Amino acid sequence: MHCGTAVRPSRDDDNGTQLTCTDNVTVELTGRCYGVVQVKVNGLTHPVCASAWTQAEADVVCNELNCGTAISHEAQKSKLQGIMDHVSCLGSSVSVRLEDGPGKCAGRLEIQYEGRWKQVYEQNWTDTNSNTVCKQMNCGNKHLSPHRDKFIHGSGDFLTKTVECNTEASTIHECFPNNPKGPSKSEAVGITCEEHKVVFLKGDDSCSGTVGIEHGDHTYWLSGSNGTWDQDTANAVCQQKHCGKASAFSASVLDNDTKIDVWDKSYNCSSDTKSLFECDTQTQSSDHNDTIATVNCSGKVTIELTNKCWGTVNVCVDGKCGGVCEDTWTDSKSVMLCKELGCGDTVFRANNQPGERPVMLVKSLYTTKQTTRLTQCNFVMNVENKTTCKSAYVVCSGSVKPRFITSRDKCSGNVELSYEGEWLPMCMNGLKEKELQDTICEELDCGQAEKTVDYFGPKPAGGRVISQLNCSTDDAKSLSACPPVFKNDICTLAGLQCKNLRKMTVSETCRGAVSVYSNGRLSAVSAEGWTETEGQRLCRDLQCGGFKSKKVYNTSQELSFWDRSIRCENDTNNIWDCEKPATASQRQQLIIECQDKPNVTLSERCHGAVKINGTEVCNSHWDMSYSHLLCQEQMCSNAVVNVFTDPKPNADYYHISCDDFHHELGQCKRVQGKCNGQLVSVYCVGNVKFKTNKTCGGQLLVNYRNNWERICPLNFSPAFKEKLCQKLGCNGHNDSTVRSDNKEKVTLETALECSADHNDIEHCVIEKRCQGFRPAEIYCNGYKLPPMILQVSKTSTTLINLVVGLVIVLLIIIAVPICIVKNGKNIMNIPARLLSRKEVECESGEFEEIGKTANEMEDFSHGNGEIYEVDDPLENYDDIEASPEITPIKAEVYDRPKTTCEGGAVTPPGLVQGDVQ
Repeated sequence: MHCGTAVRPSRDDDNGTQLTCTDNVTVELTGRCYGVVQVKVNGLTHPVCASAWTQAEADVVCNELNCGTAISHEAQKSKLQGIMDHVSCLGSSVSVRLEDGPGKCAGRLEIQYEGRWKQVYEQNWTDTNSNTVCKQMNCGNKHLSPHRDKFIHGSGDFLTKTVECNTEASTIHECFPNNPKGPSKSEAVGITCEEHKVVFLKGDDSCSGTVGIEHGDHTYWLSGSNGTWDQDTANAVCQQKHCGKASAFSASVLDNDTKIDVWDKSYNCSSDTKSLFECDTQTQSSDHNDTIATVNCSGKVTIELTNKCWGTVNVCVDGKCGGVCEDTWTDSKSVMLCKELGCGDTVFRANNQPGERPVMLVKSLYTTKQTTRLTQCNFVMNVENKTTCKSAYVVCSGSVKPRFITSRDKCSGNVELSYEGEWLPMCMNGLKEKELQDTICEELDCGQAEKTVDYFGPKPAGGRVISQLNCSTDDAKSLSACPPVFKNDICTLAGLQCKNLRKMTVSETCRGAVSVYSNGRLSAVSAEGWTETEGQRLCRDLQCGGFKSKKVYNTSQELSFWDRSIRCENDTNNIWDCEKPATASQRQQLIIECQDKPNVTLSERCHGAVKINGTEVCNSHWDMSYSHLLCQEQMCSNAVVNVFTDPKPNADYYHISCDDFHHELGQCKRVQGKCNGQLVSVYCVGNVKFKTNKTCGGQLLVNYRNNWERICPLNFSPAFKEKLCQKLGCNGHNDSTVRSDNKEKVTLETALECSADHNDIEHCVIEKRCQGFRPAEIYCNGYKLPPMILQVSKTSTTLINLVVGLVIVLLIIIAVPICIVKNGKNIMNIPARLLSRKEVECESGEFEEIGKTANEMEDFSHGNGEIYEVDDPLENYDDIEASPEITPIKAEVYDRPKTTCEGGAVTPPGLVQGDVQ
């Protein structure tokens, strides 16, 4: 028996002889009912060999240790010498519990296995298994309900063993088959048993009302018997509801006709009991069914959302506040909470999650059939903050609010909707329905919608937009019935104008008479009640700095006054927050002056980049009428054309929007931001200049955008041609001049279009494209044709050169003898001297008489006395004979005395006659 070497026999009359061995031998497991089997001999432990052990040996060990039967046994390698197997036992080693539920008999199943509590996979779990668990916990069978119970997710490991109970099993240790492995992954098992019961309070307050008990599908009411309903029992109810202690308790007498079920148990609670069901039960008193208990507790429970109608669920219990785990939160709870908070009766999809996770105060909360408010729920508290989870997050339909993003106008502007704390623009396509437009205007107290308008200002940089609102057909009178649809794509953004549109303006930029534009007309604003506070608010809205001064305008003229008044308080967003319905009695118009005024300029005189306080302007909302206003402000008449250039990618520019009653660009509303379009440059009439490519005639050129340009053909009346010639400084139009034969056809970008209303020709300049036309020409008085030279062939040129050469030779032959004869005569009579320049010319034969040369040219021109000159080389005429504008010019020949070599020459200084050697 391996119990030592000595034995001490003893006699037992009932059982025979007993032996007591000298060695002390016991069997142990390293854990309670599980682990490595060890044999302790006289205080020394020895491991167990696994060579020959079977289920039977394992059962013996478990039975000896009062651990039931063995679940499994397995061999493990060891370097030590052993004598027995490794074995696991059932019995008290397998315990069950239901965690994180509203009572002892409901919650998430956990099985204690090998000393650790483990969750159980829901996969392959059966109702028979649940019945066994409920029976082991004295909670009856599983409660049959069409709705699956939800409990918070646990953080522990999952059991890897298969659990298979039969209908006869009363404890879970009977449900482990020989196959050791269970499912690999699924949700954890949650169970609600038949004996599950909870306490609730029915009333208008979270911590007061009639005491009820919900047991399974039935509702009961706690007896208010004087023999059992006392302070300690009332305290236990308040503690169980996390409502402090009972400040008052009473009993309500039941009418004979009232048919309710009174709970059949009475309780005897101690002063420190935390739950009614922990109290001892006692015998019912004689008046048990005559009254029902009511209680007022000292505590208070509140449930809110962190941002009024959206955000993280925040629960305050017993003076502590925190979040609720989302594991057990349901849409029905969200709807109930939204109704409680007055935030609509539907829930919208959440797109964001809280960035900072709050402290989890409540693991879960459970309603009963009598629950009308979430504060009446039963709470499972996160004791010692051991559970970590995501917080419940709700977006109520009532959280969606519209607004117009402009501080100057009321009931008009860019449409934005608030969703989860973010203001998102709307796409124009999503705002096409008139009913939806009316809904937005009416929610903003702006009457019905009038029309959609263009989005003003810089487009949002990326991010989400609302592409449409899915309003229900039955109730589209509130945005709470219109779940939004989001997208990140680019779309045309929407603006909206309502019928109750109002705009406040002053007659000049940042100063002048104050008026309100409403119902299509301007009405004077009374000075009554206006102080510096109202003035500061208006000047800021007008983007004119601070308030400077105010005056009143007295006039005998009958003015139409606005039927409301302005009274500002602190923290107003715009002047319209100060609007009051009362009509001012004072009939004097307010005149206001602000401290600043925007500096609106062009970069050059009458042309260039548009700038406000040195910042350029984007063309996102620019209109040609704005260009006219600007040119008029700059004393440059109207605008001719706008030119657009690309902006810098990361720079901010002004966006401008003007109304019809504005006459200065500084009065218009403006906002700074990125420019997705182009920057505006304006060229005014004051920058227009005209000229022709020849003196008082030829092609007409205009410069109005820093470049001389040819223009489209003219379609002018004689009167306008006369004006144009006057503008050119050429004293009238000349109809007799024939147009040049320039056949060039080009594409032109500028035209002159004048009407009878035009008094100044500069105003006729427009940007207009005409393709395949000859540029416009005009000929005025004073136009002169440039000289033209006859073009002759190469052969003719050679012949002419030959004739001219022969003529010159003949002249020399004739002139030389004459000079020799004359000189011979003089030599005989005159002393030797230096020759004068005239004599040298005669001597050399280089002198010609002008008359003879003229005659020779006359012969050269065939004797008709005419010569031809070619036009300016810039004209590039290829065929002079084809030009109708070439006219003959008469050569004028003047009679003058012939110059001969005769006559005395003046002696140069320094020479003396007669000094001949």
